[in-house]
Amino acid sequence: MHIKNNSIPAGPGPDPTLSSTLQPSEQHTKTPIPAPTKPPTYAKHLYFAYGSNLSPTQMKSRCRINPTHSATPLAIATLPKWRWLICEAGYANVLSPSGLRVPTQDSDTAHEIPVSGDKDAVYGVLYQMDLEDELILDAYEGVDGLAGDADPDCGVPVTVRPKVQGDGSYNKWYSEAEVVRWLDGAEGVREGLGIDGGSVPVLVYVDENCVRLAEPRFEYIARMNRAIRESVALGVPRSWVDQVMRKFIPE
Repeated sequence: MHIKNNSIPAGPGPDPTLSSTLQPSEQHTKTPIPAPTKPPTYAKHLYFAYGSNLSPTQMKSRCRINPTHSATPLAIATLPKWRWLICEAGYANVLSPSGLRVPTQDSDTAHEIPVSGDKDAVYGVLYQMDLEDELILDAYEGVDGLAGDADPDCGVPVTVRPKVQGDGSYNKWYSEAEVVRWLDGAEGVREGLGIDGGSVPVLVYVDENCVRLAEPRFEYIARMNRAIRESVALGVPRSWVDQVMRKFIPE
């Protein structure tokens, strides 16, 4: 069940920063009502964006609590052996590596998802979100906050997948990403998390149920093209975009 936009409480109207960067079909997008300001708190993981949130512009419009921090891109990274697709819900999704899948991800349909480019990896942008902004993003992604605990014998460790997807559109997984390049301004975050090497713990939103290759929703194309444009400017390889994303997202 995909509720990525419909479940979001309507704010006063579209963010003015969106109107100049989106096609008219996207300018209906509403933003959540900001919660009261609180002292910022951060998780021990970073957020791995691989879909329309590759766009810092979109992240700034969504992260209403602490946008200056939560929407600042920190690094270009990869999820080795993961696979990128547009699924039957019409949105971006990722498939975890073989041996790290729940039964719905290990079907004949899922096996048709091709390797993601020459690097056999999914590229993404890393952010460090205020925990209050992460809750807002959970709502955008349609996470079921009442979902039960995952079965430790489901094929994926509970450290990676603590909860079942339940009635949500996406589930929250915690994996390791390989940093390709840190961006300017990331030094403080690296020190705060004690990151010395190239591997970092990340949050990844995964739809475990929708694993069939499909076409994107029309309204999603504009947002993905903006995400591609902005992430390539940050350092996501255009060659990977052409090999993987452009199979689904027309220019």
